[in-house]
Amino acid sequence: MELDSMSPALTDAIETTPQERRRGDFDTKEWWQRLSMDQKFGVYQLSKFGFELAFIRNMANGPIAVVRRSREYATVDQSGEVNLNPTLQIRD
Repeated sequence: MELDSMSPALTDAIETTPQERRRGDFDTKEWWQRLSMDQKFGVYQLSKFGFELAFIRNMANGPIAVVRRSREYATVDQSGEVNLNPTLQIRD
């Protein structure tokens, strides 16, 4: 399975500190390199249902992949666990 063939579109940026700070756009390979193999699998599985990787949020216990489908959000933690009802504060 090719990495590029399973890479969803990227739209937002990354939160890098407890205070919100966003970086410029990353290319697809840079975003995917930041995810664990378990996260890549989880994001790929969600992409089959129309979700796209929106951004990566750095948390105290590791990076969380945040995916979006229209106005619905889901998260994938470092171990690949998917949460379809996350409690995230996301600004428009």
